[in-house]
Amino acid sequence: MLSPEDANKIIRFLSAAYLCVDSEEARSEFHRLANLLRKASGQPEE
Repeated sequence: MLSPEDANKIIRFLSAAYLCVDSEEARSEFHRLANLLRKASGQPEE
């Protein structure tokens, strides 16, 4: 299992990438990946 702290560190990188792209498809993928990390670390999805 992934710790919430480690998951949140990775999610911060995904958030930065999310803000750098204009493509809705890319943004959707970053959001999906962040939710997978949340799920793997026992956090609620957003």
